[in-house]
Amino acid sequence: MADNKRNVRLAIIGAIVVVVAVAVVFGARLGTRQLTSSNNADLIPIKVQTYKNCASTAWVVADKKGFLAKEGIKLVYTGELPTPAQSLAAVLNGNNDVAVGQPNLLAIARSNGANVTAVARNQIEPPANVDPVFRHMRFYVNPKSGIKTVADLKNYKPGQKIKVDGTANSCNQFLFNTLLDKYGVPRNRLEWETFTNDITVVQSTSQGILDIAAIHPPYYKSSDEAGLVLIDDSTDTDLGASAGSALYFFRDDYIKNNPATISKFVKAMVAAQKWSNENPQDAIKLTADWINVPQVAGVHYFATTSEIKESDLTPWIKDLENAGALKPGQIKPADLITTQFENVAP
Repeated sequence: MADNKRNVRLAIIGAIVVVVAVAVVFGARLGTRQLTSSNNADLIPIKVQTYKNCASTAWVVADKKGFLAKEGIKLVYTGELPTPAQSLAAVLNGNNDVAVGQPNLLAIARSNGANVTAVARNQIEPPANVDPVFRHMRFYVNPKSGIKTVADLKNYKPGQKIKVDGTANSCNQFLFNTLLDKYGVPRNRLEWETFTNDITVVQSTSQGILDIAAIHPPYYKSSDEAGLVLIDDSTDTDLGASAGSALYFFRDDYIKNNPATISKFVKAMVAAQKWSNENPQDAIKLTADWINVPQVAGVHYFATTSEIKESDLTPWIKDLENAGALKPGQIKPADLITTQFENVAP
């Protein structure tokens, strides 16, 4: 157990080093690649990375359906960023104003002095009565592996590492580790591999390079058509809505200096999220066109209020404590959020 916790700490340190390095490297680059969602000079610009992945839906709906423009906001797209660490770095160094992140990413960032705060909810895990294609994640294997359930991993490749796609402090790690714990599979069996997109993950699992594919909804159909076998999904973690938790976060100085702008932004994004849940096929079409993946069966499911529920953040923080990445009580849910915008209604 001590070795496991030491390895986790080393992984966390490595992720923080990446954040710092990326902040330096990307600082001079992103500003030269800006595109805007509108040429209207009267709209307030908010800089955001160009999301071309599973996190695209709320942004493209808010943009293309006019929810942002209605509130006097336009997005300035600054380029794609493949990892959560890079998304965080781009907000910290001012290349971007806002990003979406999971609670564990923000908890580690805050514990190391990063001045970023979540202002509203983005994704959540859908209720059980919602089509499963809208669940936050699925986990697939190559049919040749013989794996039928997560529990089968106990006896899979004895003495070898099981390769899974995921980066430090991501939903991939938290959710799959939660499933391992549920079925009694030691976490130290895993070896995490970083990929830039889910399509590459599908291909690598089909080729036997990866053992487990952690996949998000725009790519479920691609996984199914590649012949991969579904063994579990995020709802089976028994975490409820928390399993899909993702939050909009800004730098603290931006929040202090631009509260009215953030109120407008939050109002627009929540309206877009409600629209996406209520018009799933239209949201799927907008997402498929935006990320250029025609085989999209589902997208993420979204919160319909801006209020961030601290109870949804607790499991993510507790997991970091159990892994030795945080000391007990070092970071509390309230440390990650502001309630300033929780009553913003679309």
